[in-house]
Amino acid sequence: MYRIMFVFRLGSTSFLCCVGMDYIKKAMFTVNLYSPNDDVKPDHNTSHYPKALVEHLKREKDNIDKGFYSITTWEMKLYTNRL
Repeated sequence: MYRIMFVFRLGSTSFLCCVGMDYIKKAMFTVNLYSPNDDVKPDHNTSHYPKALVEHLKREKDNIDKGFYSITTWEMKLYTNRL
């Protein structure tokens, strides 16, 4: 099970860096995605990624394109226990 945390553009290039979590392996992942003109191409140079991850990226393509996962909207919440 994969979950995207945030996405950011790599400089002024046509590539995005997608950071997320693999909840099965309990590990973070980072993948580069080709996205000319804010239109992610999830099949472009992703054949070496796990198939389940590529399928997840395809399902989330519209949200990525719309900026839903943009790092500028990402907020980390820290939880503390009070005694």
